[in-house]
Amino acid sequence: MLLHLDGDDPMAMNPVETVQLSHWESIPEPGVVAHALDALESGCVLRLPLAFPLEEGEQVVLSDALLDGSRKNISYDPATGRLKGCVDDPALAGRLRAVMARYARLSASLLDNLLPAYRGQLEAGRTSYRPAEIAGRPVRSWRRDDTRLHVDAFPATPVNGRRLLRVFHNLNPEGVRRWCVGEPFPELARRFFGQIPPPARWQARLLALLGLTRSLRSPYDHYMLQLHDRMKADLDYQYSAGRLALAFAPGETWVVFSDQASHAVLGGQFMLEQTFYLPVEQMVYPERSPLRVLEKLAGRPLV
Repeated sequence: MLLHLDGDDPMAMNPVETVQLSHWESIPEPGVVAHALDALESGCVLRLPLAFPLEEGEQVVLSDALLDGSRKNISYDPATGRLKGCVDDPALAGRLRAVMARYARLSASLLDNLLPAYRGQLEAGRTSYRPAEIAGRPVRSWRRDDTRLHVDAFPATPVNGRRLLRVFHNLNPEGVRRWCVGEPFPELARRFFGQIPPPARWQARLLALLGLTRSLRSPYDHYMLQLHDRMKADLDYQYSAGRLALAFAPGETWVVFSDQASHAVLGGQFMLEQTFYLPVEQMVYPERSPLRVLEKLAGRPLV
């Protein structure tokens, strides 16, 4: 089903915009920069035919046997160099750490040059590697089923309105990464907002006291988590919502605000992902952010 764009939505362009860059540290022309930023802040996916070649000896990371079974992905902390979720094999872990460290560095360089308005304002989060095939993978609950349309929100790590900017890359040398993108954020927010109970401050304090959240959950985080859950739980919505199918080829990269762009992951393995956090006030068009959209619906500040 094709994506329907509401007439009052700021996204006056395609839900996917292609940006041509020759390498990760290219400096694009000003017109390309302006268009990319406008598209990104409108909720579009930026598609970049930008390869991330593996170096000699690194092809060993193209195996789902790297997973230790504790989680669906392997995470790397650029600040400490620590890997989580990888098998206890020092040689293999060393190869993977080198790949993920290089990906984190090049992702930061890419955004510095493509989105100079954010330079110095992005906080790097964890790097993730997802070597397992997602199609047909068993999930413990519908909340963890990323094949359903959703927007990203963290149950344990409140972001207090900060944006989630992610750089993805299909490292698979043979297979595509299958995605779909759904309706614009203002539409889905209006659709579900009336179903969401208002946040209770005592609940946020209790979750923090019990160590279930790393800090106090803001009203914004409450609404985003509820939106994530209600989208995934509503099977009628999952079957009927407008969407656009995407297939990212081997060696393709894409950039998106994953808290804003409704998306689902339908198939593929060997994907790299780098997360960055951006304060809303550092956006060029902050009124398009999920925070401002939800505050308008709530009629009050949410952070």
